[in-house]
Amino acid sequence: MEFRYCPACAEELRPITDGHDAGLPACPDGHYVHYENPAVTAFAFLRDGSGRYLALRRAHAPASGEWDLPGGFVDAGEYPEETIRREITEETGLHASDLEVFGAWTGRYGPGGKWTVDIAYHGHCPDGEIVLSPEKSEFAWVELEDFPTPAFNSERLALRKLLTKRMKT
Repeated sequence: MEFRYCPACAEELRPITDGHDAGLPACPDGHYVHYENPAVTAFAFLRDGSGRYLALRRAHAPASGEWDLPGGFVDAGEYPEETIRREITEETGLHASDLEVFGAWTGRYGPGGKWTVDIAYHGHCPDGEIVLSPEKSEFAWVELEDFPTPAFNSERLALRKLLTKRMKT
């Protein structure tokens, strides 16, 4: 989204000419500076009782038809762990346990999309019936070594970290 006007006074934004914010669009009267801050997301690698991991196929853009993990954007005021628990339940009907952060990466939400900071979790899911939300079209429980290539770079980096960690143990 391109910001062109100050939200406080409606003056057209102009680039700051000097200092640490040089180049950023700002109100000439000093009310507002636009920072392109990333959105925060959370996603999880969930293991079942037999050691397989849950993969979900996306039903919408970006990356429609590609595999990824349960997850989504952190809402304002929400803790990332609350986010991942909410997203797991919304997308699958499951309830995760033993969730632990094992990494964070920067990414983009689709080609040329919004920059993100992506927090990766690892956890367990008890056996149960999966009820997919309209956001997902398919699921599979797979061995980590056979996990399909995830849609987003942060998920791919997290998968690589899990695989490397597993090889060391």
